[in-house]
Amino acid sequence: MSGGLAVSPLDRIIESCLIYLSVERNLSPRTLDAYRGDYRSFAASLGPGDAWRSDAKAAQAWLAGANVAVSTTRRRAAALRVLYRFAEGEGELTRSISAEIDLPRTRRNLPAVLRLDDVERLLRELATEQGDGDLARADAQRAHALGEALYGSGGRVSEIVALDLDGVDLEEGSVRLFGKGRRERVVPIGEPAVDAIRAYRDNGRTVHAEASARRSRAAVEPSALFLAQGGVRLRRESAWSVIRDAANRAGLGTEIHPHTLRHSFATHLLDGGADLRVVQELLGHADISTTQLYTHLLGSHVRDAYKRAHPRA
Repeated sequence: MSGGLAVSPLDRIIESCLIYLSVERNLSPRTLDAYRGDYRSFAASLGPGDAWRSDAKAAQAWLAGANVAVSTTRRRAAALRVLYRFAEGEGELTRSISAEIDLPRTRRNLPAVLRLDDVERLLRELATEQGDGDLARADAQRAHALGEALYGSGGRVSEIVALDLDGVDLEEGSVRLFGKGRRERVVPIGEPAVDAIRAYRDNGRTVHAEASARRSRAAVEPSALFLAQGGVRLRRESAWSVIRDAANRAGLGTEIHPHTLRHSFATHLLDGGADLRVVQELLGHADISTTQLYTHLLGSHVRDAYKRAHPRA
């Protein structure tokens, strides 16, 4: 008999489900890691036997017992729903349980949005050199291109730092982004973003690549648009720091981050008369209800337009 630990039926289902989510559903590595942790925690909470197969009580007890944020509980509940649906589809359960797992309700907070003049202040600050020399100039060019790409495309920061050189068409003025589930979309960007990206690509990026070679002797990542000084692709966390620090220097506070530019992009488009479906496509939202959140930010503008235009206002 083998001395290895026996694999429980639930452990086997969990591993199969994670493979399915990776291969068939193409979930991101971060989401897979979160689900893997949720599944292991759920399995560890169970006693002996297969009570988890009978009904949703074990799942609901695990969800209720964790002292975590409501958003985390919602993610855990969603992960369990996926796991139970997978087990049902594989014929591992004799009845449907996934529908019995409730997602707790959350109060939907409206995202912070910058006024247009504040966006301009932030972009000017991003373009301002913080020091002397070629490296300081390259850093400013990268920061400016990063900010213009975020606001010009409405992309998520993870999508923007993942941009490759061949994913940017400066002649057409567009970028190719890969969103959740690796869904691809091509998004137009304006002339300011085109100019800022071109300046960094043709000048600052070369300085970063050469500085990287001198400092670390690491091979420059040839496909990446945005480089860190180590020669590798700029990390998401570093991009956050670039935007947050510039916003603080510009007097906009410390709560501004890359997603604020995405929220501002969507709100300014809708405020300018863009169709909600178009904004949904540009943002890469699978569900239009997510995009509709931004319409709540336009309440005063809608009322003002109504008063100006409606004959009985």
